[in-house]
Amino acid sequence: MAGVPRRGVALYACLFLAAWVGPRRAWLSPVHRRGVAAGLVASGLGSSPRARAEVDGKRRNLDATELAKIVRQDLVQRQFLATADFTPEIYDESCTFTDEIDTYQKDKFIKGTKALFVGSESQVELLGDVDVLENGKKLQFRFQETLAFNFPLVHPKVSLSGTCTLTRGEDGLIVAYKEKWDQSVPEVL
Repeated sequence: MAGVPRRGVALYACLFLAAWVGPRRAWLSPVHRRGVAAGLVASGLGSSPRARAEVDGKRRNLDATELAKIVRQDLVQRQFLATADFTPEIYDESCTFTDEIDTYQKDKFIKGTKALFVGSESQVELLGDVDVLENGKKLQFRFQETLAFNFPLVHPKVSLSGTCTLTRGEDGLIVAYKEKWDQSVPEVL
């Protein structure tokens, strides 16, 4: 089956399953029908972007101004730079998060941010607005933050400012997050 497109393999597998299970009439069971339907949708066979979004909850191909509004809410209301509490439906699962120190995968960024900072003692400010760049392919904003480190007995604070650029993939989800600080790493740490 080398060279057969993935959807072709999925179709072949579903047809084989239907033929094999069909004589037993188990495919008439609502549970089995839902299982086969879920398999078809998960494989992408015959599914539209909207159907895929309903399966994984992602908000693909949003208008850039709508996406900027969501990012603004995440920043101002949820303080996501200090809490990692952002709207996951607008980020690709393979999104990378880069700051002046390193690059992190999404799950490590969330876990690390929540462990490193005390969100309730930190403060993030949006300087200006979330700007739409390059015909909606990128969003960018300036920020100023005071971060409270989560050390055992004390929570020392550090202030920094910078620019964050969010890059969108072909499906409109954010695939890259990149911070550029105004201060040097030694100044911040």
